[in-house]
Amino acid sequence: MATFAAILGTSSRKSILVTACDTYPGYMIAREILKHGSKGFKEVHAGYSKENKLVHLLKHQGAHCVQLSIDDEKAICDAYGKADVVVVVPPVSDKGWGKGDCCVYLHAAVKAEVKGLVLCSKVNADKMREMKMLAPLYAMEEALHKIKDKIKCVSMVRCSFDIDLLWLFRDQVAKKHKLCLSVDKDAKFAPLVAEDCAHGLYNMLTNEKFPAGIYELTGPEKLSFVDVAHKVSSAVDKKIEYEHVSRKDVEHYLHHQGEICENEICFIGDLFEAVSKKMLCEQTDDLARLLDHEPMTVKQFFSKNAKDFNPRSGDDADASD
Repeated sequence: MATFAAILGTSSRKSILVTACDTYPGYMIAREILKHGSKGFKEVHAGYSKENKLVHLLKHQGAHCVQLSIDDEKAICDAYGKADVVVVVPPVSDKGWGKGDCCVYLHAAVKAEVKGLVLCSKVNADKMREMKMLAPLYAMEEALHKIKDKIKCVSMVRCSFDIDLLWLFRDQVAKKHKLCLSVDKDAKFAPLVAEDCAHGLYNMLTNEKFPAGIYELTGPEKLSFVDVAHKVSSAVDKKIEYEHVSRKDVEHYLHHQGEICENEICFIGDLFEAVSKKMLCEQTDDLARLLDHEPMTVKQFFSKNAKDFNPRSGDDADASD
């Protein structure tokens, strides 16, 4: 079966482009690739919709950053033309997300004749078609299915809920000793850590034992947000309570924080709804296989990043550093 490692083995430039690097998932993937230096890829291109701190960090780490837009297919094709492999992270921060044709990010791969293509999506994206900000994920999956025979090596990596997202709610934990989200308190899900997801994806791209295909990445445990609050309590050594609030309350809080755009706020609202509807409760061992060890648990994540959830926490965008 085709592997991305085989593509790299026959390429002299060994180049990769990751889209949506102004969002945390895209940033983490690009950072993971850069961390390994020329051992994996000699050139790392980072696409972004809006320039922010994450983009500046990647520039400092050696990425070639390029602004992309759903409305500019030519710019996307030109950027893809510099890469052997393209990793499409959903460009949620793009003003056209949920409005324009997000599938342009996949069609451009055919026009640019890229050798390898990875689409990052969500577990059970097909069940999220009625949610405005999640619906493009399924449309992109359908587009990938239609073009997969035109590209040498194609993978789809579906991820569960990214627990790093709770970094946006660190002030609640630090100052109010609460976690206030619009998720049913009994809804179970299998959260993963972005660092593990990025490392697993890197291994899939560079290790010949991992063939192209569909990978469903989830965390090692099923939890509710009440359970998560208990894990946080243990990590930060203070009692943290979970409170179920309205979506409007969550959106108001995130607007006040001012760290992400309107699209990303609405995307998070839809994700919380998906958790409540038990769309992200599946659990697999795909991530463990890609990592060759057990993924990080929620308690381990919060223990590692406890300083960010305490009153004196800094505002560093890369909470996992």
